[in-house]
Amino acid sequence: MEHPNKVPLTQILLLRSAQCPDPYVPLDQALCIYVDPFVGYNYKDTIALCKSHGGDILMIDDCYTLGLVYDFIDSQAVTAGKHYWLGASDEQAEGIWKFVDNRPVPMGTPFWGTTEPNNGPTYNCAILHASYNHQWYDIPCTGTYFPICLRKI
Repeated sequence: MEHPNKVPLTQILLLRSAQCPDPYVPLDQALCIYVDPFVGYNYKDTIALCKSHGGDILMIDDCYTLGLVYDFIDSQAVTAGKHYWLGASDEQAEGIWKFVDNRPVPMGTPFWGTTEPNNGPTYNCAILHASYNHQWYDIPCTGTYFPICLRKI
């Protein structure tokens, strides 16, 4: 069953010009998304990039948005098959995962990969791992991955 807020692909350009500021495109009727599949950043630089465009680094705490983001990534050859930052970290307290806005990060399936997060005090940030259907994996915050930013309409 299609979610009532899902935007048909034929309406994306129309909605973009009406509701999502450049460089964003509509994800649904409430969210705009910006993905840069060409330039990688570290975690802190990704947060700053998203803020500079008036949005936030990707933070997902519901299955509907999770599905929208995954479908968006996988729908385009240029965005599929790449690792993307998630605005989640346990840098402040090991094992206590929080989004950058201090909300708790959902744990377990369907968000995290099997046995994730699992790498201790040096793996304090999370990515959407392309090799595992973009499930979340913990990694060092200094790595270089691609940004996804969200912005409310």
